[in-house]
Amino acid sequence: MFRYLFLTLTFGLIGCSSYGPIQGSPENGASGYSEQQLDKELYLVRVDGKSNESYEQLRLKLLRRAAELCPGSFALSDYTLQQGFVIHAIRTHWPYVMARLTCTGLAIDKSVLFHNDV
Repeated sequence: MFRYLFLTLTFGLIGCSSYGPIQGSPENGASGYSEQQLDKELYLVRVDGKSNESYEQLRLKLLRRAAELCPGSFALSDYTLQQGFVIHAIRTHWPYVMARLTCTGLAIDKSVLFHNDV
């Protein structure tokens, strides 16, 4: 119950910001999430942001994507906060967060949690 309340609050906070898969490259101003499936229940998830986005906002987007990929419980490890940097004709900066995501359990079907034989 707490998880659903937390996710609802989290989605409400980032609902006004852009959230979706990355279209293009972050070096050219694209932002969004991407993931690479390493194993059946193991992903490498990354969220690239715009230069004015905070790491806290990006971390919430990473949690949102983790909840979408793992319908049950999950664990994040190797969490990384980075600042991308490229020099073309102009300097380009963008923040990003990345973590290893492990899906650890199935979603609980509450309809079978309580059984009444009476």
